[in-house]
Amino acid sequence: MAKWLHWLIAAGIFAMIYLGLEQAGMEGGPEKLAVRATHSSIGLIVFVLMTARLVWRLTNEVPAHPDGMPGWQRFSAGVVHWGLYAAVFVQLVAGPLTTATGPRGDGLISFFNLFSFSLPVTASAERHSFWEEIHVFTWKIVAVLLIVHVLGALYNHFVVKNDVLRRMSVGLK
Repeated sequence: MAKWLHWLIAAGIFAMIYLGLEQAGMEGGPEKLAVRATHSSIGLIVFVLMTARLVWRLTNEVPAHPDGMPGWQRFSAGVVHWGLYAAVFVQLVAGPLTTATGPRGDGLISFFNLFSFSLPVTASAERHSFWEEIHVFTWKIVAVLLIVHVLGALYNHFVVKNDVLRRMSVGLK
């Protein structure tokens, strides 16, 4: 379960980063709104998956670090993992709050145009600006932590030659 959640969340985060950067460079209009709506809808999926992942992690045993892994690497791995959880959750909260407090003023969040729900917030330029700044700042933290996470996994796989990457892979022996 942890492996599947890990990779589904990873795919969702990379899709959101791509779509977020894509829409940031677009002129306003229907095309930008469509990209933003897809970005937001994927964010809702990732929120549910991240919540499930966190519950799974807190209620199940986590595999031990490989034998011989130095203490600083164990500590760093923990900081990166929990930092990713925290930063991604901040992103997943700040995004909808940015939308809900925006100029439209209705607080509605749409899910792939299948349904919408309203957040209990009021529109305000000040609130919108606050949540937008949080969203823009935090994605950079997510990006840095993702890079460190991937480089750490690759280092363990190719340099140290342990099973860290292999044990989180689906279908690899």
